Amino acid sequence: MLCQWLYHITSIDLFDGRLFRAGVAAMLSIVFVLFFMPKYIRLLQGLDATSDFDKDGKSKSPPIMGGLLLVIVVEIVSLLVCKMNGYTISTLVILALFSAVGAIDDIAKVRAKRLIKLGKLKAADYMDKADGISSSLRLFLYFLFSLVVAIFCYKFIPELKGDLTIPFCPIDVFQIHLPNWIFVAFMTFVIAAAANGTNFTDGLDSLVSVPILTSMVFVGLVAYVSGNFIFSQYLSVPYLPGCDELFPLATSIAGALLAYLWFNSPPAEIYMGDAGSVGFGAAIGIMFILVQAGLFLPIVCVIIIAEACSVLLQILWFKFTKKTTGTGKRIFLCAPLHHHYQKKWDGRFPSKPLMNSKIVWRMHLVSIFALIVSMVIFFGVR
Repeated sequence: MLCQWLYHITSIDLFDGRLFRAGVAAMLSIVFVLFFMPKYIRLLQGLDATSDFDKDGKSKSPPIMGGLLLVIVVEIVSLLVCKMNGYTISTLVILALFSAVGAIDDIAKVRAKRLIKLGKLKAADYMDKADGISSSLRLFLYFLFSLVVAIFCYKFIPELKGDLTIPFCPIDVFQIHLPNWIFVAFMTFVIAAAANGTNFTDGLDSLVSVPILTSMVFVGLVAYVSGNFIFSQYLSVPYLPGCDELFPLATSIAGALLAYLWFNSPPAEIYMGDAGSVGFGAAIGIMFILVQAGLFLPIVCVIIIAEACSVLLQILWFKFTKKTTGTGKRIFLCAPLHHHYQKKWDGRFPSKPLMNSKIVWRMHLVSIFALIVSMVIFFGVR
């Protein structure tokens, strides 16, 4: 809105340019997060907004809900910089709705911890990452919100016709086409699954931030190219008018995450919490679908997919073996995947923080490698 207003009163084309607005979005997000996060951390510390305990039952960990500030910043910056159309509105709505669910979940965890301190709840009854909103209610809300927004997108975005770009296959050779409600169902599933998977990934300092960043780099560039007729024809990607407004939205998220790493890099001063991981995960899901790159999500977000699949496989295998043999067995030492490596590598490093750093950095490198491979496939191989 701000850039549009400046363009209308000055007639300077710069304010209407996608690249300029994308840069402004990134810088505004960085500045806002760097300025407000220290104050926000002090506020949360004063409210004792933490969910972890030490052995004595006293919380000494950094506060959670850091992601809530990031989402607020992204929403404000996007409203200032992006033009509102079906692409941006649906993404911002999904981000807000899923972040709200995550925030309620975080608040429920903090409340449960306070009840333990007051002696109204036993610590044994409290399970971190599980004792906020019930999993069934969370999943219901995920699918409900995803379905409503997916229907909106299908009805009001003319270019969204159920087409999916296939890796290694040029669009003039073949594209998968999902008709009507099959595509809506697919879009609903991808949004909900991406939100859940990103939430599972948020388990170690900075672990979830880099996969979100690499996702935004990929989807932002794809949106910019797809929204430009000349670039899309030259690179043989689908031409989606208006889709390039997702580019400044993606850079806004990327800028917020970069600034967040200033405070979340080990040792973390604040955790993202479900308010951020769930919201940004859902945004990843819908943005990949909107740019017709849904089949590239498992490649770009390989860490998020691996974390989610490790949990799913662990649960299914445990239930299957318990039903067939009477004793539940596990594929991984612990799930999600980063917990498996924590147990597997226990004792191999001088300290636990060093071990966690090794796990995190290796997963960061995998995310970067996956981004490079995805860019080569999407823009080069086809």
